Amino acid sequence: MSSDVPQPTDAGLDVDLDIDLTDLPVNHETAVAAEPVIHGAGVVGHIADMPDDTTPSAARDAHERPSGTLYDVALDYWRENVGDPKREPAVVPFDADWLPPAEDAFDDEDGDGVPPEYVLAVSSSRWKAGTGRGDNYSAYYQQHLKLRLRDADGELHKPSTALHVEIMPQYHDLVHRDGNELDCPYGEGTRIRVWTTWAECPFDITRRGVDALTTVYGDGALDVQENGLPTNLVPESHKISKAEAHLRVDIAKKGALVDTIRQTTDLIAYGGTSEVEANRTREREGWVEAQVVSDRWDHLGFSDVPFKTGLKLYQANGWAKMPEDHPMHHPKIEAMFSGADGALPHVCDWDDLVQHLRTVVSTHADWAGVTRDDLVDDDHFDGSLAADYEFEMPTGRREHLASYYDDMATRVTREALKPNSVAPYDILRVVSRNDGATYDTLVEQTGLARSTVRYHVARFEEQGILKRLSNPVLVVFDSRALQQQAVDALDDARPGDTADDLDERADQRRERRDQDDRARRDDGTFDSEDDQDDERSRFEYLSSLDMTPEDLFVEVSTSDGVLAPDDVRVRLDPIPKRYRFG
Repeated sequence: MSSDVPQPTDAGLDVDLDIDLTDLPVNHETAVAAEPVIHGAGVVGHIADMPDDTTPSAARDAHERPSGTLYDVALDYWRENVGDPKREPAVVPFDADWLPPAEDAFDDEDGDGVPPEYVLAVSSSRWKAGTGRGDNYSAYYQQHLKLRLRDADGELHKPSTALHVEIMPQYHDLVHRDGNELDCPYGEGTRIRVWTTWAECPFDITRRGVDALTTVYGDGALDVQENGLPTNLVPESHKISKAEAHLRVDIAKKGALVDTIRQTTDLIAYGGTSEVEANRTREREGWVEAQVVSDRWDHLGFSDVPFKTGLKLYQANGWAKMPEDHPMHHPKIEAMFSGADGALPHVCDWDDLVQHLRTVVSTHADWAGVTRDDLVDDDHFDGSLAADYEFEMPTGRREHLASYYDDMATRVTREALKPNSVAPYDILRVVSRNDGATYDTLVEQTGLARSTVRYHVARFEEQGILKRLSNPVLVVFDSRALQQQAVDALDDARPGDTADDLDERADQRRERRDQDDRARRDDGTFDSEDDQDDERSRFEYLSSLDMTPEDLFVEVSTSDGVLAPDDVRVRLDPIPKRYRFG
């Protein structure tokens, strides 16, 4: 068995472990490249169109609520022109000066020569709030307007230019299915969400939504200003919900781009597959996709922005069947706004957000060795002839970050070789083996008390080795690069250690705690209620906690006031008299 604890050595442990990630050097250089094109984009906004004399109240009877909002108009239209979800969608002819010619946006495979036409498809879907409670709950339905092409046979098709408008109620008397009241942060009225493609400005996105709304519901449905925006649109509610920027690149560069995105994923994505933000990297015969979503792009030297950014490389379905001279045969590298933990960015932040997305795309293209000659033109992107733009490209940080995580592996080695305690090694091994672990998993697979697990995890997080992700708590390595280094460090620290060895140590720890509990029951110091309901009240020998006296000293001396006098209990007998008071 490999229960003997290896002694630490000095090999490879001469690096400076006091450096913080934020101290790593980063430089920027002004670069010029082909400007990535804006693809999908979306905005949200609140229209304060509830009659002025309405008194907002959650206790108001919905039947007594005055009508007249845009949502009310949309709902009346659906009742009069659809009436039944089985009859959806209703179809309304649509035209706008920002649409490309319909005949250019549709492949007439039948060759009948009848040009298609743009229409708006009107439909509905169950919404998150409604009226009533319990068995009397009745959901409201949000309304949808979707841009489609209708061919000569009446069949609807998605055009290359997309538009989708959602209309949702904002009334104080609405509740969620669980009975909680609907939050209306901007008051009562109508909430709209508009997303489209190939729009360069958030205000143009909103104007497109207005075009669709007035086409279906009539000019009287909205009071529109000369600039094309709704008069009652609450300025502070006008925010960005979607943004994308991409380059189309020759398929010969696909492998280099995939490798580059994987390197970025290793450096900024947490080392745990349960993390939603670090998506998968898939490989199939003839098709490759790489994707990462993170809020830690500043680690690579990009701007520290208050939202998550995604980066992916993808290709259209059926690309392999298309000739090489067809744009859809070639992949796109795309950066996208991927949500925020707090408030969405305001439309006034559009230029900064788009510049950030373009910078992420162009920088990764440069790292992958993509040149102008490698760019592929299509209907919306001029390829190698695309206009220039300037951006600040981070330099050096990627190499420093990779080196930093190499050095961080030294901390893992020191923890794995810690004298008199195998607990740090076992915790790191379980996190590594499970590709991320909850506290329950760590307790179960190491046999350590939950308080001990929490103690060591907190230490590891402070050192930058592990990271705790919330709701529920998932313990992961700080990056995939560090996780890969840690696996090697753990293997080197205990080369003969097996999963059976870990299980045996866990069983031994549980048995020791059981013996201690039995002994405390015998001497009357065991309080079953306190011990079972409040683990913080338990007191254990350091040996049973896999802690050393040095660990305890560090914990107490560096608590910064977190530990109160009542949080530490010292046994006065039979310790030496010199440690006693009085």
